[in-house]
Amino acid sequence: MSADPFHLNRPVHLARRDVFYGKAVERVRRLSLQKLPAEQSQTAEQALYLLREARRHAEAANRSEKTSVQSRLFVGFMDTVVDNTQSIGRMLRRQIGVNAADNPLDQFLNSGDTGAKMSGHYRRCAAHILKGLLLILQQAEKPFRELQQTSLAKMTVIDKARYEKAYRHFDEQADGEAEKAAEFPD
Repeated sequence: MSADPFHLNRPVHLARRDVFYGKAVERVRRLSLQKLPAEQSQTAEQALYLLREARRHAEAANRSEKTSVQSRLFVGFMDTVVDNTQSIGRMLRRQIGVNAADNPLDQFLNSGDTGAKMSGHYRRCAAHILKGLLLILQQAEKPFRELQQTSLAKMTVIDKARYEKAYRHFDEQADGEAEKAAEFPD
């Protein structure tokens, strides 16, 4: 047993990081295939929840003295991914908001078309951010796979078994958690 108290739960944190990151990437990729803003907004909120959880557990795993430089860099990378995903979600929510007949923007400005003009702007902004996010996620495939392999290679047989058990559990739970979280966006 390790003298490092943070190492005890490291396999569980890494499993949650890996499952939630993978499922978030799937959702971000799905965004470009969806056409309805409401559907995209819900998917973006789910991805955001999953990414925040992946980042939180990456950070928790990094409290161990067995943390690599790559693991620490991954948390910084996750900050970028989370921020971009949050921006996409906010642009989509703004687009939906200004498309409403009684939107506050048109009402406050005493305008009948500002909301419609802004709707297109928000849509283009979301699409532009998504394009960049998809690019960095594609570039991250190899480094993330290497990070996973390095993390697993450093584990004992017992830690690997704990990781695999936790991975299966989180894989079953993640979709439901993301769906619930998307019901209450921040």
